[in-house]
Amino acid sequence: MKPVVVPVDGSEHALRALSAVLNPKLYPRLGRVHLVTVQPPLLRQGLHLGLTQEDIDAYHAEESATALKDALELLDKAGMPYEVHNEIGVVAETIVKVARDSQASEIVMGSRGLGSVASVLLGSVATKVISLADCPVTLVH
Repeated sequence: MKPVVVPVDGSEHALRALSAVLNPKLYPRLGRVHLVTVQPPLLRQGLHLGLTQEDIDAYHAEESATALKDALELLDKAGMPYEVHNEIGVVAETIVKVARDSQASEIVMGSRGLGSVASVLLGSVATKVISLADCPVTLVH
């Protein structure tokens, strides 16, 4: 049983993806779940002015904790083994890197429900993950 990567951002879409992974009818032989939360670097967002590295680290930690809160409750309630990856970087590329590093059999992630034209125009994270991933990617709507 290889692990499954589930990116979480605190949204209902991400929680639906995690709930699908925890459904034994859909994933009867599930291994460890790797939860991934990715925070864009503050420097890239132009928000770094006047902040210390401690301020930046605290901000990233708080954002990650918020994104993970409900997902961790679901996993704990299910008694499922998991590992948390709090990352900073480009979102899609970082999700794929965690999947490769953990030798995941699949990435299961929420979809924002955009149509194909909107996805192309907006360059959604899901679209980028699909194009970069070496393993299957399942989108849960």
